[in-house]
This record gives sequence, structure tokens and C-alpha cells, in this order.
Amino acid sequence: MAVRVNDTQQNIYIQRVNGVLDYITTHPVDELSLKTLAGVAGFSEFHFHRIFKAVVGETLNQFVWRVRIERGANLLRANPDMQISDAAAACGFTSLAGFSRAFKTRFGRSPARWDRQTRLQNEPAAETPPVYQVTELQSCSQEFAVTFREMPAQRLAYIRVHDAYSDANRIEDAYCRLLDWFTARGGNLKDTTLFGMSQDDPDITPVELCRFDWCLRVPDFWQGDEAVTIRDFPACLLATIEMDGHDIQMEDRIWKYFWRAWLPHSQYQPRNLPAMEIYRRFPHEVADQTGGWWDKFYMDCAVPVERL
Repeated sequence: MAVRVNDTQQNIYIQRVNGVLDYITTHPVDELSLKTLAGVAGFSEFHFHRIFKAVVGETLNQFVWRVRIERGANLLRANPDMQISDAAAACGFTSLAGFSRAFKTRFGRSPARWDRQTRLQNEPAAETPPVYQVTELQSCSQEFAVTFREMPAQRLAYIRVHDAYSDANRIEDAYCRLLDWFTARGGNLKDTTLFGMSQDDPDITPVELCRFDWCLRVPDFWQGDEAVTIRDFPACLLATIEMDGHDIQMEDRIWKYFWRAWLPHSQYQPRNLPAMEIYRRFPHEVADQTGGWWDKFYMDCAVPVERL
């Protein structure tokens, strides 16, 4: 039976489910049972699976299964020498055979038959980016210098955009809503940091399921509401590449370099945290000078990493 809810109730449901999505992504090896995740959301077990499906568009089991497999694919791509059994264990599978079957079901090939470079999605993204050879990406090492920095734990307010890459207006609208929310509460943009966090990789996740978060650092005592979700983001080590430029393809090239050239030859692997853009200037400030919001970037592309 359908339950009617008003906009405020619906937004609260979305905030709670977003917390569950974050929990699943950062705890892939934990017990992710209905009881555990319903407790994270603050809903009863009896109703939570229906609420989750209504908000996310996948059942709870489907989402957990997909996130674990995609986490394994990300680890294998970033670490060409990693044993498949190690990747399976790191994303919550109890056996290599189970992981291999799930991987083949999800991507149409077994992990042993994947070269760990080619795109796993059969369908093209909304705007197909250029294809780079690994040797071409490796030659970018002088252009894209990787530096490290420790990011302290911080409280973030965020708005999540679902199906983020099929319509750029969704991302722009969420950006405006987050900044309006922040300033309406008395926040000063000079005292915060803007993050753009990609929850999924379009090379691995179906583009219509990709999510993007706009985040602002907020004081520890701030709370979320029906419009914006609050999360405590953990301290982490970041590998970063600075980006300043008009080249709209540069960001894609940086991310390809990170995943296909730098990480596989480093002593690091990605953590169970989203890759992010850390803005040194707000996009709307740049727009005042250039006339286009997404024509020039002053930001750092960053991947949370840990030692192998």
C-alpha cells in the first residue's frame, strides 16, 4: 500500500537513506543486514526495505551487492598486482568463487579475464570522454604532480544528486541550493571549503546510478534539516593534483591518470571514501569573470588513499 508523505517527510526519508548509503560504502566488509541498516536509518525493519527501494530505486540487497562488486573492481584497477582473492575479501565476499560469479554476473566477464584497464560498462556515458592509452597517461607525470596532505576530520553539509551526469542542470541546481542554505544560516563562504564528491565511477557504475555530492564544511554544532544532510567525514590521507585551467578535458585526464597510471605504480590503494574535488575558488566566483560556471577550475583533484 502506498503511503502519502509531504515534501518535508520525503526529504527526511532521503536524508536517512543517504546516511545508510554512506554507511554501506564505507563499511563493505561489515555485516550489512536489514536489521543493522534499518538501525542506521532509524526505521523499523518491517518498513525499511520498502522505503529504501522507493528512494534509491534498487532493493537493499541489490545495492549492497553492487557496491561490493564495484569496490572490488576499483581495487583491481588501482592495483594490477593485487590477487583477486584479496580484492574479494576487501569488499565483503567470503569466497573467491562467490566474488568471481558476482563479478561475471555484473560485468559480463570474470575478474580473471579483465585486463583491469578497459571500461567495464558496455553502454557509453552521456558524453563519452576521450580514450587514453596507458603509455599516454604515464607521460603525464610531469604535467600532473601528485602531492600528499592530511585532511582532518570535519563536519560536512551536503546535497546528493542522483543520476548526476545525464543532466548538468541537476548539479548546478544542487550547488545553488547548498550555498543558499549555508548563507541563510549565517555562514560565511570565506570561512568554509567546497567539496565535490563523486560517489561512483561512470567507468564501473551505470551512469544513471552515479551520485555526486556538493559538500560544505560546517561548524561541529550544526545540524541538518529536511533540505541538507550532515555527515562527519573522517580524517584521511589525500593524494592530490592541482588543477587550474580552461581545458574542460583536463579534469577527465587527471582522473584517468590517477586511476590508470599513478595508483597502479604507487604504494597506495584507494580508501573506502569518495574521490573529491576541493575547490580553491567557488565556481560562481569564476563565472563572474569568465561568463561560464564550468569553463575554468581552481581546485585540487583528490583521492583518499592508504598504504598497500
